[in-house]
Amino acid sequence: MGQCRYCHENAGWFRRQHSDCQRAHARAVAEIDRMGKDAALRGRGLDTLLDDIRRVAAAGRVDVGGSAMQDILVRAWGLAVDESLEDGVFKPEERQNLNRFRVHFGLGEDILNRAGHFDTFRMMHLIGMIQNNEQIPRFDRRAARARFGRFPFNLMKSEEMVWVFREVPYYEQVTTREFQGSSLGVSVRVAKGVYLRPGAFRGRTVSSSSMQRTDTGTMGITTKHIYFGGTQKAFRVRLDRIVSIMPYSDGLGIMRDRARAKPEHFGLTEHNVWFAANLVEAIQSADDLALPGSDDGTLDDIVGAMVTGDAADIIDDDDDDDDDDDGNLVPVSVLGSS
Repeated sequence: MGQCRYCHENAGWFRRQHSDCQRAHARAVAEIDRMGKDAALRGRGLDTLLDDIRRVAAAGRVDVGGSAMQDILVRAWGLAVDESLEDGVFKPEERQNLNRFRVHFGLGEDILNRAGHFDTFRMMHLIGMIQNNEQIPRFDRRAARARFGRFPFNLMKSEEMVWVFREVPYYEQVTTREFQGSSLGVSVRVAKGVYLRPGAFRGRTVSSSSMQRTDTGTMGITTKHIYFGGTQKAFRVRLDRIVSIMPYSDGLGIMRDRARAKPEHFGLTEHNVWFAANLVEAIQSADDLALPGSDDGTLDDIVGAMVTGDAADIIDDDDDDDDDDDGNLVPVSVLGSS
């Protein structure tokens, strides 16, 4: 007899669970995810959330012991981040509530980033800052040196690094040429062992183009340029000299404004493609982008300050109105793959 993995009673031959137990478990998991997601996104019921989860879990025989409760909270926070993207708007109060949730339950950045959700949260926060405040956070060069060693880019004094991607494949269009031809005519025997073949040989050069991976390196986006530094190539491209940006499911394509320009492609995940394209658009759309000073906060400083409402002390905002007004929304245009 098999034993039900939920109620631990006999489940019958070659069976691991009762149908009723399985349905009750699935309903409980869905309800726990809903409660956790709503609490993270709307900032309500944080003090009673754990007791509510335990109550629902007991009815559906959901494990909440050991690290299982932490896994539930991490999953709920990730679901809330995903939902905040679905409606195309990332509200300031959503950012603050997500921060309160992770601080209330002591969820660290590494834990929340198991599936990349904390990076997503930081990305949305950065785009929102640029679109709402037209302010760039100070780039944390100390953290960059610890992560990259010697920082690979020599920036201009009038620009600030905004985001860095590591291990980015770089593709460019490569044209190959070969000569193809054929001969015409037939062989005619004129003597024993002697043949004459009147005719002609015709040929032509055939060209073919393809995107080929030519290097792998670090890609950086600043307030003025896209940088790339690899083992074979190092260059920067002015944002205002990019004719078109083409988001694909496997990378970001660009076309420069110059004679005989060829397509270039930076290999990124689909999620990073969305972010990079929207980040460049936000930077280019800002009329007067303020560069940070040496005493201004980094992105992590500002994200953390949103928990306590001290972000105004870090971001110098001329607008004295409450940033949590319903009318102050951050549009998030999700770009599809090509």
